[in-house]
Amino acid sequence: MINNTLKEHLESKYNKEENYKKILSKEKGVVNMKKKILNIAAIFLVIVITGFVSTQIYAKIKWNAEFKEYQELPSKEAKGALAEIKEEGYAEVLNIDYLTQDGIGIKINSILLTDDCLDIDLTFKFDKNIEVDSQMFDFGYSVYDENKNIYTVLSRMHMGDNEKVDNTARFLYEELGIEYDKKDINKTQIADNCSIKITKVDEENKTIDMNTVLRTSKKFPQSKKLYIRIFDPGYSMYETGEDHKIIAVEDFPLSIAKWNFEIEVPDKFYERNTKILELQNPIEGIEFKNITISETSMNLIFTSAEYGELINRGKDMLSEEFSESLEKMLFVTDEEGNKFNELNIGTTENRGEYKMTIDVGLKDFNKNLYINYNGQKERLVESK
Repeated sequence: MINNTLKEHLESKYNKEENYKKILSKEKGVVNMKKKILNIAAIFLVIVITGFVSTQIYAKIKWNAEFKEYQELPSKEAKGALAEIKEEGYAEVLNIDYLTQDGIGIKINSILLTDDCLDIDLTFKFDKNIEVDSQMFDFGYSVYDENKNIYTVLSRMHMGDNEKVDNTARFLYEELGIEYDKKDINKTQIADNCSIKITKVDEENKTIDMNTVLRTSKKFPQSKKLYIRIFDPGYSMYETGEDHKIIAVEDFPLSIAKWNFEIEVPDKFYERNTKILELQNPIEGIEFKNITISETSMNLIFTSAEYGELINRGKDMLSEEFSESLEKMLFVTDEEGNKFNELNIGTTENRGEYKMTIDVGLKDFNKNLYINYNGQKERLVESK
């Protein structure tokens, strides 16, 4: 006898057609869920990409606006030429008087240019109604030549200014069409070291004489024209408390204008007398790759494991102790024992290689010069 009750139960529970429909329904649910997840992920990805692209577009718009503003800053130009070189190496700049904007006149007086040094003397003259702290006065400047070789771009330090990004160098590169490393904008510049100092202040005539020096261990090119741009003249003032800590700082920009000077450099200016030197005998522990001396400085390029170890230990030493240790390890003297100051020290592009600039020139080479390293001393002679 057929058990109808069991039959109905089996047919209803194990019915292929019904079970297929249920399975299909569940699979559709899973597929729909997957579609929803993928759609959400796609939407999220679009949002991220859109946000990234929007940020880039915004940054580009902001850059274009700032660059246009830079280009439209007030600007004046003057042209001059270098005269014959004087005995001490300086040459007067001819046919240039004060170039004046916003009540500030700037005049480039003389220039010294060697393979490794560019020295510029200039004067600032202010209208009587302009207040300026002569002791804190400073300015920004850039120097390049007709072949777009960038000697330097140096901005003025804005004490108390919260602005962190200084695009002056980038704007100049953009203006000149120069490609540069965005991660290291200074890599394009030839000068290793730049300095500015006040040489004379005339309160009655409201003038400030200044001097700026650029030095390089590479070699400045034989430029036919030098372009010197002065910008952002100003000064900062600060107030100190009882413990001599700075408690208030304020920056005083004097102009947003640009002063552009084009200087012709005669061929005779490049009759330079740079000598290549070498040690009379090797010194243990240090190897010199190149030693040159010009009218203004000596450049050493060398490798030394012990010198490198001292550099690495420097991070754990007091600043004065570190500087003193470096000076004692390697320095230059003359036959009378006079020690010459180190102007700059850095690394080259080669691993473990260092470069040093010493304040000693060809005039000092009339006396014997010596390299001193870790208690060893060896005479320098002209390379054969």
